[in-house]
Amino acid sequence: MNTVAVIGDPETATGFRLAGVNAVYEQGLEGEKEDIARVLDRVAREDFAIILITEKLAADPRTREKIRDINAKKKGVRPIILEIPDKRGPMEKELDEIGRLIQRAVGVAVE
Repeated sequence: MNTVAVIGDPETATGFRLAGVNAVYEQGLEGEKEDIARVLDRVAREDFAIILITEKLAADPRTREKIRDINAKKKGVRPIILEIPDKRGPMEKELDEIGRLIQRAVGVAVE
């Protein structure tokens, strides 16, 4: 079992590589980046315990739908998909995906 995978922009990817994370999927410029939803799907099938994805990449509607699909279909708690800020800092979110997972697991909304 692999532990942590990271999907992020070049700066975030470099930081996690320097921290010792081996499974880093770097998303470059718009013209050269692979479809993030496909990368996320592939990483989720590789049995990682935690998948970190930058908030900006996760905000794309196709990626957001893929995150919800993975969370809905998983049988246990793995993989845990966490959205992390990039170098610009945290984004304002309309919906907290971790809050949705907690509500699904325990039946109580966490404020």
